[in-house]
Amino acid sequence: MEYVVIGHGTAGQTAAAVLKKVDPESNVTVIEKGIHVAIHPCSLPMVLSGKLSLQDIEERVPRGKVNLLLRSEAKRIDRERRYVYFIRDGTQESIYYDKLILATGLSPIIPKVEGMGLEGVGTVWDLETVSELLKHLGNKVVVVGGSATGIEVASELASTGRDVTLIEAMEQLMPGKVDPPISSMVMKSLNDLGVRVMLKAPMERLEGSGGKLTHVVTPKGRIEADTAIIVIGARPNVEVALSSGLVIGETGGVKVDEYMFTSDPNILAAGDVAEVKDFVSGKPTLTGLASTALVQGRIAAENAAGGRIRYLGALSPFIVSVGEYFFGGVGLSATRADSLKMEYRAFRFSGPDLPKYMPGRDDTVIWLVTDRDGRILGGQVFGRRGVRERILFLTAAIYARFKVEDIRIMEFAYQPEVCDVLEPIATAAEGMFRKYLLRSEG
Repeated sequence: MEYVVIGHGTAGQTAAAVLKKVDPESNVTVIEKGIHVAIHPCSLPMVLSGKLSLQDIEERVPRGKVNLLLRSEAKRIDRERRYVYFIRDGTQESIYYDKLILATGLSPIIPKVEGMGLEGVGTVWDLETVSELLKHLGNKVVVVGGSATGIEVASELASTGRDVTLIEAMEQLMPGKVDPPISSMVMKSLNDLGVRVMLKAPMERLEGSGGKLTHVVTPKGRIEADTAIIVIGARPNVEVALSSGLVIGETGGVKVDEYMFTSDPNILAAGDVAEVKDFVSGKPTLTGLASTALVQGRIAAENAAGGRIRYLGALSPFIVSVGEYFFGGVGLSATRADSLKMEYRAFRFSGPDLPKYMPGRDDTVIWLVTDRDGRILGGQVFGRRGVRERILFLTAAIYARFKVEDIRIMEFAYQPEVCDVLEPIATAAEGMFRKYLLRSEG
């Protein structure tokens, strides 16, 4: 079998490696337009603060025995003859495929505002963009966009003693991803780090002098700055799919079925470029997460090789660092449920993460979203420790369709150096059960 993968991000790397495992006699070729074998983009904020170097987050050896073509940009797919046409080092080439996997990922959204070409203006996307930022990184930094990346960039740069302002066009940080009870805690943590957060403050233009940035302008005023870092989102790279006649979904991604196949039976798509079904709502969604791209890449590869593995839908669990704290979420937020006009209930609980006699004790905040019957639809966690483990549990709970009445009587592991005997998620489930369900039963 001849397999071709377009793109060598998380989904593409995983798909190529899995193809060689499940079909070891096959030929697997990866077409990648970049110059690096692979990088770890989620670590880029730590490069800005100096915790890591650019070299630390670059991989130089491909996973598995695959034929990786760097500096090669796919241009067109001849679906009838099954050929991919691409440009490598200025020369057009083509390659035949039996099965093709699109893993072309995302590209950053760059706003069309005055001043984007000024020195000191950049984004955090890959080694090249961060390398360029480091050349001109000043002491007065404005981060544009209250996304996960924006929050981590602001947090990391504040840790270096820089004057950092984070501006967000909407009325809260990470709108739609986290709900106000968690977003407000994230904002407080940023403030405690010295980050000035401005909400409802979209960037209108950038001003400069002598070709260098001097101010970021918002409806709330001009902010003095020598560096502006734009992280307002990304869009799927669908140019090749679009020019080849593949169906593009309503979110702008390549539409796939539950087996990751596109509208062409010989072409699959995985990762950030793929429009998949949301596990909870059933609505089309894009994910934009490395952990989700890995799963989709694995399933796409197994099915390209003849498997029949269903992708159950995206829950998109995530975790973000902000100083010494972490927060994360999974599944449906209350804000998203509102926008979909779904009936839900939400409950907030704050409790200790360690026994009261242990040093370093702090609070963990749990935010649960359920349907009327108490089935978990989503959850968010904020705290100093144990956030990832609780997001993992909530992810499994949603997949297993657990209800709060199940969780409130579950057993959880306990060790006083790690956690309190009263697990905050179980306590939150108990509170929600008593507030909403016990009353209705009575």
